[in-house]
Amino acid sequence: MNLLRKSASDAAYSASPRRINLFLKIPKFILLYLSALAAPWLTLHADNFEDGVKAYHQSDYQEAASAFERSLSQMESAAAHHNLALSLYQQQRPAEAIWQLERAVRLSPANKNYLFKLGALRQQLGLYQQTTTWWQIASNSLSQRSWIYIASVCFWIIIAAILLPYMAGRKPRILLKLCISFAAIALALSSAALVIQSTRLVSGVIISNSPVSLHHAPASAAPEAGIARPGERAQILDQHNQFLKIQTEADITGWIHSKSLRQL
Repeated sequence: MNLLRKSASDAAYSASPRRINLFLKIPKFILLYLSALAAPWLTLHADNFEDGVKAYHQSDYQEAASAFERSLSQMESAAAHHNLALSLYQQQRPAEAIWQLERAVRLSPANKNYLFKLGALRQQLGLYQQTTTWWQIASNSLSQRSWIYIASVCFWIIIAAILLPYMAGRKPRILLKLCISFAAIALALSSAALVIQSTRLVSGVIISNSPVSLHHAPASAAPEAGIARPGERAQILDQHNQFLKIQTEADITGWIHSKSLRQL
């Protein structure tokens, strides 16, 4: 009788790892399926990107801009935004070029080349250089998507590290406990970075190539409250029909038409 009980308990323990192995194999099939679906889009994105590079080297900046826009419509990338910014700048459209560089920096905040060109173009248009603290620099070491990815992975590592030993009927080992601790620390840091980034995110950029009048009310005939310069950053405070209430980086508040500001 004891032998039967022992064999039954052994069978139960042997079945648990099989269930765990099956559980771990499921994400592999999902990744393979998603990769097969994404392959045509990646190929088309690469083709349009290469067409844009060729057109730019041939000084056909309008065609280059169109190719990079097609590439971005397939898949957004910091490199495509950067190259589109250069193409727009060559067409004397600096405000739109600044928007593209702002977007490239948001996707790849640690890229010194993008940061330098954005700063140089802003300086050329007479825009302000804002100081940053060490924690803001640290939060910008990775893009918002990267921090979200890290936070998500750490969250599921903690869940798996807690559930898998329970499913196998075993107590978590010291190594597993250390893994949970490191994942919890990384989750806390990535969450803090996301909070810091969200508080500093600019709503949009003035894309007009000439100064835009700000008004005290959401109407073109309302008295002027100030001027927003081309390429200037702004926070959206309110919206009424086709008008946006914004606060520029020069701390000027007023209403402008929504077509004058492009959100990031």
